[in-house]
Amino acid sequence: MPTVTKKKTTKITRPRSISELVLDRLRSDIISGVFELGEKISEAQLSELYGVTKAPIRAAYIRLEAEGLLEIQRQAGTFVFRPDVKELQALCELRNALEAEAIRLALARDRAGLSKDLHRLCDDMIRSQAAGDLDSYRNLDTEFHLAIISRASSPLLERTYRAQVNGRFAALRNRLSRSASHNDASLAEHIRIRDSVAAGKDAELLGLLRTHIDNTLSYYSKLLV
Repeated sequence: MPTVTKKKTTKITRPRSISELVLDRLRSDIISGVFELGEKISEAQLSELYGVTKAPIRAAYIRLEAEGLLEIQRQAGTFVFRPDVKELQALCELRNALEAEAIRLALARDRAGLSKDLHRLCDDMIRSQAAGDLDSYRNLDTEFHLAIISRASSPLLERTYRAQVNGRFAALRNRLSRSASHNDASLAEHIRIRDSVAAGKDAELLGLLRTHIDNTLSYYSKLLV
């Protein structure tokens, strides 16, 4: 009896719900700068803009408030987040704690993978900056720090970072990291972090990472006053 080759099949891809699509779109629009920091946004406005009912917008509001991207003020309305200096400092403290632990874990669990990621991203950042493509440069900056988080292979740490740090810093970066001198200094710091990972200079890495985040705090604080 001839052998019958069993054909392979794949899982059925479930269509994404309207709520998921609205959540992703609103998050993306806040991060990319479609809405200004502190801008008031209404359910009616977004319903018309996105062509959906208000129900998925309300659901997105709840998620994005938990992520710190929206502030819901009873009787006043819903606003895009706008941190003051004290709030920014607290956010940088959380970022310092999470990224320091992530890089420690990444070095222990996948140094080669982390080094490869950081080399690729720095090369792309250098090219983007040289071409004057600051949008791409800022997105790559976000990816650089996510690479550290991802290579830690710590799901709860990554979930916390993405939910509490990544979106807000990406939004601030897209609006505030516009000075050529700041971006030059920031790129140099990224390169030093990359080179220290590759050279095994673990003792200096945490200091470089903390200095990088503290410099960002100092620079952004002046622009938020």
